[in-house]
Amino acid sequence: MINKIKDLITKFGNKEETVEESSISQLNNACAALLVEIAFADKDFDETEKTSLKQTLIETYLIEEAEIDEIIRDAENTVSESTSLYGYTRIVNDEFGYEDKLSLLKNLWKVAYADGNLDKYEEHLIRKISDLVHISHSDYINIKLEVKGD
Repeated sequence: MINKIKDLITKFGNKEETVEESSISQLNNACAALLVEIAFADKDFDETEKTSLKQTLIETYLIEEAEIDEIIRDAENTVSESTSLYGYTRIVNDEFGYEDKLSLLKNLWKVAYADGNLDKYEEHLIRKISDLVHISHSDYINIKLEVKGD
């Protein structure tokens, strides 16, 4: 299973859009990849972001901590090569209802704010993901303010 998740992240870095079947659903893989992408957006992946990312992946996407550590190590090597979010946002659009998309957006904001600093690259990437999954601007702003206030 670890190899399939590593393949997923590698394919993300190589701009491929197909996701192999694994015991973790394609949807969970897509959401996990988007969260990892946000964590690395500012090129400063500190312990608070790592803790927030791990907690979200464990609680929301039921991925075990040992697997998460390996995903993070591999993502550090491939995230700089990644240029397309379409493959992952397509899966989200196909599988999620609007409320689920809002939950994903909230998780993205939590990871971005985990270190107490919202970087312009993190914000830009979240805005881009929000647009790709068709979240209204008012919901984007409301969730951002909600998470920032926590």
